[in-house]
Amino acid sequence: MVVEGIISALPKVVIILVNYNGHADTIQCLQSLTTTPCGASRVIVVDNGSTDGSVAKIGKWIIERGLMESGVGAGFVEVIALQTNTGFGVANNVGMEHAFCGDCDYVLLLNNDTVVVEGFLPTMLQTFDTFKDAGIVGGVVRDYYRQRDVWFSGGHIDYIRGAFYHRHDTCRGMRQSGFITGCLMLIPRRVYREIGGFDDIYFLNVEDIDLCCRVRDAGYRLVVNCDAVIYHKISASIGGLYSQRQQYYFHRNRMLFFSKSLKGIRRRLFYGLQFLIAIPAWLGIQLLRGNLNAVKGALKGYYDFLRGHTGKK
Repeated sequence: MVVEGIISALPKVVIILVNYNGHADTIQCLQSLTTTPCGASRVIVVDNGSTDGSVAKIGKWIIERGLMESGVGAGFVEVIALQTNTGFGVANNVGMEHAFCGDCDYVLLLNNDTVVVEGFLPTMLQTFDTFKDAGIVGGVVRDYYRQRDVWFSGGHIDYIRGAFYHRHDTCRGMRQSGFITGCLMLIPRRVYREIGGFDDIYFLNVEDIDLCCRVRDAGYRLVVNCDAVIYHKISASIGGLYSQRQQYYFHRNRMLFFSKSLKGIRRRLFYGLQFLIAIPAWLGIQLLRGNLNAVKGALKGYYDFLRGHTGKK
């Protein structure tokens, strides 16, 4: 249980939610943020050009609960409505720039299809007392539908296989990680001003890993505080893990990431391993499993990567 006095003494944190045709999930997330003393000073919802009436529905919910008043629940809730779908990274960049133009000390990037529990944010902030050079702090993300299952408790990048692996173990305390999931990222003002936000070449997927690597390469640590827990409706905002859209962006963008990260002979060896062994093997496995949409999405992603296409498909 977090004491009210501790909550009020926290640094100023602005929470950013990106919504795209997902008003029901966003409202549930806002409900969890405003009915528990999470300690944020404001919440910014960046609507990414939704076509399902999300802006009106979220706005109505905010007004009905009096959350346009500063100091109520999680604080002032603001909606920024973008005219088109700019992608996950760019929408978060808009929110971060807006937040840091004010007097906030940190931004918390939080997926709109999550539900939080009391005390998660103060626990994350405590990480900076232990790791003075922390650049991004994450927490443990559990599966919303199977709440005993851990979806993320750290991760590492395999530069040989061209893969990103989540840790799924239950942990306590703090530990360093190869990357922090964009589902839950706490970023200090100084780090954002030095490193910048997400790279807009990705549009969706892998932009969080790219940002983490840039922060790490600048000399900062990436830390997971295992005592801060939230719940995530995994891949709800992108139509499911094996949807054609999800697989397109993941496969195209992982190749973009490794092509940026690897140089010389290492890059050539990586391409050979991928196109001669790894990719055909993965496609064959998905065909045997009947995941035809995943195969179609991946093939389109690799095709566009080879053509040099970035950003939105």
